[in-house]
Amino acid sequence: MTCPWCSFDGPRRALHAHAVDAHASEVKTITEETTGRHFYELQCPFCPQSLRKQIKPRGKDPAFVQEFAREIRLVAFDVLLYHLEEAHHDHGQRLQHS
Repeated sequence: MTCPWCSFDGPRRALHAHAVDAHASEVKTITEETTGRHFYELQCPFCPQSLRKQIKPRGKDPAFVQEFAREIRLVAFDVLLYHLEEAHHDHGQRLQHS
């Protein structure tokens, strides 16, 4: 698979690790002011869909988000890769498996 943000190409697992390390800034963390709950958000690079999920199990603990930032990115990019495979499988060379 080819990275949707750069020219990296490799198996899905390698792309997953690459995205977490090279494109960490694509994953945003958001805190709802009214509830204190934390979410991650990742914009699909091919369509307007934004992938937003609550960070669990300790969604209200601010230290959890900082302490587990890499793990949160791992989950976010995994969700994105599933979205890309399902919704953009016909997007051409950028998503073909190697």
